[in-house]
Amino acid sequence: MNHADFGRGIEVSLLIARHGQTDWNLEQRWQSVSDIPLNAEGQNQAARLAALLEARGCVPHRLISSPLSRAQKTAQILGEAMGCEVETNPTLIELDLGQFEGRLESELRAEDPAGYDAWRESCYLLAAPGGETIHDVASRIAGLIADLDDQEGDILIVGHQGVNMAIKARLSDCFTQECLTSFRQSNDEIEVWQLDPAKRIGHIKAGND
Repeated sequence: MNHADFGRGIEVSLLIARHGQTDWNLEQRWQSVSDIPLNAEGQNQAARLAALLEARGCVPHRLISSPLSRAQKTAQILGEAMGCEVETNPTLIELDLGQFEGRLESELRAEDPAGYDAWRESCYLLAAPGGETIHDVASRIAGLIADLDDQEGDILIVGHQGVNMAIKARLSDCFTQECLTSFRQSNDEIEVWQLDPAKRIGHIKAGND
């Protein structure tokens, strides 16, 4: 199934959205628990995704967001288009990057090329100094995953790169580097999953107007 089928009578359970772009994303500055807002392009990305969902007749049964403002604003834009209230779930806060928080990728690589690249390539299987691993986050969101009910309608989650990767890894029970790499998302993309059995069945990407 491709994203064109979404909202046209095909059973779909879970939509996983990443928040729109921030200035730190644009600068390639590591961003996790810091509350960095959407920039203008990030708001435009959310609006374009909202228009695509609205055009497909999507009205989720639940719309659940991370508490951080960049996710909240993205969820608000999506929710207003579809007439959905936003639930906030604190377990959806981004994977904690510890001492890498707020640092530029270029700076970290210059300080320790081999160490930084090994961490980067691990797809969060290794923790940044003082931070979390993907397994830590998967344990944190276990209750949320167990509470998802695909019998009452579609569910839309608005999260972050790391926490969304953990959701998909937990759903699919696949924590290999290959799986985790495939779970990465851009800021203008929603992945579509079914829950039983759990598998990715499509995506919606806003792109540019």
